[in-house]
Amino acid sequence: MKYVVKDINLEDGLIRRKKIPVLILNKEWKILFEEYMTKDMLKSAKELREMLSEEKQSELQLKIIRKQKKQLMEKILLLSEEINNSEKKESINKMEETKEQILEINKKIDELEYNLEILPKKIENLNLSLLKDTINIAYGDIKEGGSKMKTLTEEITKLRETLRLKWEDRLYWEKRTQQLYSYLHDNLGHEETNKLDRHFL
Repeated sequence: MKYVVKDINLEDGLIRRKKIPVLILNKEWKILFEEYMTKDMLKSAKELREMLSEEKQSELQLKIIRKQKKQLMEKILLLSEEINNSEKKESINKMEETKEQILEINKKIDELEYNLEILPKKIENLNLSLLKDTINIAYGDIKEGGSKMKTLTEEITKLRETLRLKWEDRLYWEKRTQQLYSYLHDNLGHEETNKLDRHFL
C-alpha cells in the first residue's frame, strides 16, 4: 500500500527518555514493519547498519590501540632505564622511534574517541527518522484497518443474514418433504410408495 507521509514533531530526547531501542535491531519492530518499509526507510536502515558497524569497529580498534600504547609506554620505561644506565646510542634511537609511534597512536586514539563521541548522536537521529516513518506506517495501517474492519463487519452481517434465510429455507423444505412423504406413505402404503419412489425419484 502507498503510505501518506506526514511531518511528525517528536520531543527532543524522546528516544533516550523512553529508552526506544535501535529499531532495526528490535525483534518486534522487524516483525511489524520490515516487509512494509518505504524507500526512505530502507535507506535509513542501511545507513544505520553502517553506523552501528562503524561504532563497533571503532570500539574494537580503540581497545587494540590502547593496548599497543600501553606496550609502547612500557617499552619507553625500559629504554629510559637503558639510556640512564649505559647511554647507548641505539637505545636513544629506539626511544625516539617509540615516541613517534606513541604520537601517531595518540592521533588515532583522538580520532576514534571523537568518532565514538559523535556516532551515538548520528545513530539517534537516524533512529528518530526511522521512528517517524514507522509512525506514519503504523497510523496508515491503523486507519486502513479500521476502514477494512468496518467493511468486513458489514459483509459478515449480510452473509449471516443470507445464511440464516437459507437455513430457514432448508428447514422448511426438510419439514415439508417429511410431511409429504409421511402423507403418501400413510395413505398409499409402504409397497405402493416404494413403486412411486422408483418411478418419480
